[in-house]
Amino acid sequence: MTRRNPKPRNEREAEARNRALHALARVRRGESLSQAAQAEHVKLATIKKYLGGQFHQDAPGKRWKPTQSDRLSVRMNVLTPLGSTTVLVRGSRERIRLGRYNIALAKWRRSEPGAEAELAKFTGKRVGGHLLITDTKLLATLEDADVIDFPELYSSLTGGA
Repeated sequence: MTRRNPKPRNEREAEARNRALHALARVRRGESLSQAAQAEHVKLATIKKYLGGQFHQDAPGKRWKPTQSDRLSVRMNVLTPLGSTTVLVRGSRERIRLGRYNIALAKWRRSEPGAEAELAKFTGKRVGGHLLITDTKLLATLEDADVIDFPELYSSLTGGA
């Protein structure tokens, strides 16, 4: 696959790139590229266009394999003391960290056992330059102000910062 990785020019292209990123995550978890593309409703050509440099083949005709990580920049929603904000998150490791933090945050909001311990694992961790909030008192205040809920992890091109 080629290494073009163009930036989306409009909302439609941004959504297509986000679906391609979701497909990349599925492939890294063990699905085939075609299965992941089908599940995320994205064409292989779109994945090749936006993420071509993230895949390689051992030999012609062999299965496409993903790189272990990447340094792609993606706009994502991050919770700050002032509420949700959109920031540029660089790299798959930061994206994974934010996703796991949001899972722990959702567990805390549902008052599941062990949720506070899961949140504590993110103490001192940053995503997109923002410190992840693990203080349950501050989270409770944000919950009361109804600013914790944001529908999507990935930000749209036109929404936010």
